[in-house]
Amino acid sequence: MELHQIQIRAAVARAICAACGEQPEHPGDARGNAFRWQDYEPSAEVVILELRAAEAGEPGRSAVPHLAEVIAQCLEDGPDSAWQYERAAGDAVRAYIAH
Repeated sequence: MELHQIQIRAAVARAICAACGEQPEHPGDARGNAFRWQDYEPSAEVVILELRAAEAGEPGRSAVPHLAEVIAQCLEDGPDSAWQYERAAGDAVRAYIAH
């Protein structure tokens, strides 16, 4: 994976992590990652795939409510809790655009 893609994934993961109330740079976690934000890399990867699909012309894939549902599913919450991840989705979009 090229460096720019790694940087984008890290930025999106940090944004999701912070929006979920975590401290991204906090060391030590249950999954063995060096930093808390690394727990959110799988969610970031899926969000990035959705945003790239939107860039390719697939409608609705970049909508914040849709991305919130994607994040909720990645974090093993049901679709009923997607509203709780709307800030994370918005922050993830901003992080993606910034990089």
